[in-house]
Amino acid sequence: MYRYLIVCIIALTAAMLPAQTTPRSGNTPSANSGRTSIAPSSARPTRSNPAATSRDSKTQKTSERSSGATTTRTETSERGTSSDATLTAKGSYRPTTGSGTTTTRSNSTRPAYSNPLTSRSLPSAAPQHKKAAAKPVERVTVNWMTLEEAMEKSKTEKRKIFVDVYTSWCGWCKHMDSTTFVSGSVAKYLNDHYYPVKFNAEQQNDIVFKDKTYRFKKSGNRGHHELAAEWLNNRLTFPTTVFLDENMNLIQSLGGYQDANKMEAIINYFGTDSHKKVPWESYEKKFVPQQ
Repeated sequence: MYRYLIVCIIALTAAMLPAQTTPRSGNTPSANSGRTSIAPSSARPTRSNPAATSRDSKTQKTSERSSGATTTRTETSERGTSSDATLTAKGSYRPTTGSGTTTTRSNSTRPAYSNPLTSRSLPSAAPQHKKAAAKPVERVTVNWMTLEEAMEKSKTEKRKIFVDVYTSWCGWCKHMDSTTFVSGSVAKYLNDHYYPVKFNAEQQNDIVFKDKTYRFKKSGNRGHHELAAEWLNNRLTFPTTVFLDENMNLIQSLGGYQDANKMEAIINYFGTDSHKKVPWESYEKKFVPQQ
C-alpha cells in the first residue's frame, strides 16, 4: 500500500512538470495580447532571444534610416514646391494629404514670358513731312527820342507827340516797357504817327518848352521836374502817358499801366483825331486790334 502511494505521487509529479514549463516567447499567444497597457505586465519575465533582438534592432534602425530619408525627401519636396505655391497663390505651402507618399513635382515646362510690346509687330511710323521754315518775324521797337529831339523834328514835319512819363524806381513803368511797348502793332503805329518821347519825371536838367523854362524841384529826399507836374496836373503817378497835339498842346494825360491791346486802341483814338468827334466808350467797342 505504501509503495502504491509513492508510485502515484511520482506519476502525478511527472505529469505536472510539462504543464509548468514556461513556453518560449512568441510561440504561445498571451491572454492579454489584445489589450494595450502602459504599465509592465505582472507575469513572469520572459527570456529574450538575442538573435531576434539584434534582428529587430537592425530592422528598426533600417526603418528609421528609411523613414529619415523619406522625411528628408519630403521636406526637400516641400521646399521645392513652396516657391511654386508662392508664385501661384497667396499664403504658405499646403502639404499634400496621403498615406506616407511623397508627391513629386511635375517637370512640365512653363510657357516663356513674352513682352506684349515686343511680341506684337509695331506699326511703322508714318513719314514725317518737313515743315516749311517759318519766316522770321521782324521785330519792331519804339524809336524813343528826347523831348528836345521831338520838338526839333516838329519844325519840319508836324506830328503828335506821345510822352511816356516814368521814374527809375517805378516797377510798372519797367513792366510796360517789357510788355506793351514790345508789341509790334503798338511800336509801328507810334513810329509812323507820333514822335515817341521818354521823359524822366525826376530829371534835373532845365528844359525850355514853348518859350518857358522848367526846372527840377526838390521835394523831401526826391523831387520832380516842373514840366512833368504841369502835364500831370500835379498828380505825380507813374507811369503816365501824355498826348500832345501837333502844336505841342496837351490833349490828355492817362495815368497807370496800359496793356498792349488797350494802348493800341488809345493811340489810334488820338492819332486819327477820333477824340474830337467820337466818345471813347463807343470807339473802344468798335475798335479791332491789329495784333
